[in-house]
Amino acid sequence: MALKDLMELSHNKNMKKQGLSEERIKAQMPIIRQYVAYWREYPDMFVEFLCGSNPQNFKLFTYQRIFLRACMRHRYTYATFPRGYSKSFLSFLVLMLRCILYPGAHLFVTTGGK
Repeated sequence: MALKDLMELSHNKNMKKQGLSEERIKAQMPIIRQYVAYWREYPDMFVEFLCGSNPQNFKLFTYQRIFLRACMRHRYTYATFPRGYSKSFLSFLVLMLRCILYPGAHLFVTTGGK
């Protein structure tokens, strides 16, 4: 279920309310672990999952997908790319994804100055 679908649930008044209990969460933990393990290897798929089934406003290029996967799979990365490569956007996207998929992580970005 995508984030868009979850947002639409609040607009549907015909749905029966369901409580979120600790037992229900514990019952779903094996599935959640599998999803998180998959998304840690393929963070671009997690971004697609969050955007929903029809991401018209947000689409990653192939080189962006490769960069995301490389940054998420390795502890340290160093990259030098030309202007317009979306370096800043991708680096902060990696930080946000790491914060979501690796709770309790201590992260930072360094950059050279002029």
